Amino acid sequence: MQFIENLRLALTSIAANKMRSILTMLGIIIGISAVIMITTIGTSIQKTLVNTFNSIGNMNYFQLYAQVNYSNEEDDEIINYTDEDLISRQMLDKLVDTYPDYFYLNMTESFGGFELKNWKDQTFKASIIGRMNVEGDNDIKFTRGRKINKTDNDLHKQVLNVSTLFVQQYLPDTADPIGQTVSTDMGDFVIVGVFELPAIYEKQIYKPGQKTIEKVTPVYVPYDTVMNLTHQENSYNYYAEVYYNPEYDVEMLENTLQKFFEDEYAEKPYMYIEIENMQSQLGMINTVINVITIAISIIAAISLIVGGVGVMNIMLVSITERTKEIGVRKALGAQNSAIRMQFVVEAILLCLIGGIIGIILGIAGGMLIGFIAKQLVMNFYAEYAELFSITIQPSIPAILISVGFSILTGVFFGYYPANKAAKMNPIDALRYD
Repeated sequence: MQFIENLRLALTSIAANKMRSILTMLGIIIGISAVIMITTIGTSIQKTLVNTFNSIGNMNYFQLYAQVNYSNEEDDEIINYTDEDLISRQMLDKLVDTYPDYFYLNMTESFGGFELKNWKDQTFKASIIGRMNVEGDNDIKFTRGRKINKTDNDLHKQVLNVSTLFVQQYLPDTADPIGQTVSTDMGDFVIVGVFELPAIYEKQIYKPGQKTIEKVTPVYVPYDTVMNLTHQENSYNYYAEVYYNPEYDVEMLENTLQKFFEDEYAEKPYMYIEIENMQSQLGMINTVINVITIAISIIAAISLIVGGVGVMNIMLVSITERTKEIGVRKALGAQNSAIRMQFVVEAILLCLIGGIIGIILGIAGGMLIGFIAKQLVMNFYAEYAELFSITIQPSIPAILISVGFSILTGVFFGYYPANKAAKMNPIDALRYD
């Protein structure tokens, strides 16, 4: 009951001095809004990065780089290495066979293009993309049929995944593309699936107004089928990608991968494999963003100290103006604790109202900046707009911390003036002119 009465008195005092109260809250409003705006931008950048990476497709893979170990090199020694010292397909197959539950391959490579003639005897071009396991790619949307899978690669099946554009170029509107045979320089292939061509083709690759028959469209072929047809069964590369099962701990998988290649290169100490993880890289980026956001937020929060000093100052002025009121209340039997609580509640209320206004302004400011960023991307980088999934997300923890910080600011900076009021001598207070 006493708290409600103190709350009523605080609201009455704030309402009676509107302009002074607003100016007092200004420091709190600026500090809180700056912190919320910065954390909103930081959280939004993180969310945008995650969504953009997810929209690109399956990011659960390790990047492998064959490196020369120069730390073991003598000053006058030159390390000579051959293709056989690099990452071989045979080595990767052994990895997958050894840890079938952990890893799988999903190689992609361009194998040039070919010309075709459609049912109207028109000539058009297509590019051959070797894919090892399209079934594992979430970025490719299929409208009909199935995706190329591991079995197609293992058995060297001559099958195709074609785009909806390829179907328009090659077949009549009434024809069912699934099961149709496509004759190429490498032999006959059967269409088993149709996918939607990514929007980036229309924005970046094809020219405005370009005729359908003039557009070069990709077709997906089993990677191992092309390697077999072109007699490239064993290849050596500086770089390779190994996909992993996300159900397992990434650190454990990376250690397993590292141990495997250490054993493989045991007799080649001058070589080693550098392993990078896309998820770890994303985590590092998020960590850097978090550190920057926190650092800038702390700098912005310094203005809260200025706001707190303003609250203390105005409370001291308020106590001076209401000295007789305090004297009357104490003369009527009010306890020191009751007087102290009255002014602490008033200080908390000032800071809390300022904090709520600051939170609203901070969220609005963050969303405005996000909206401007969206417009800039769409207007100046339209070709990349499909790749960016800009998401505006206020930081809930920052909002809750800001509310709590506002209350603590009121308690901390309001206690001294409130305590001064509570310790007033009632006779001196009644005599105050």
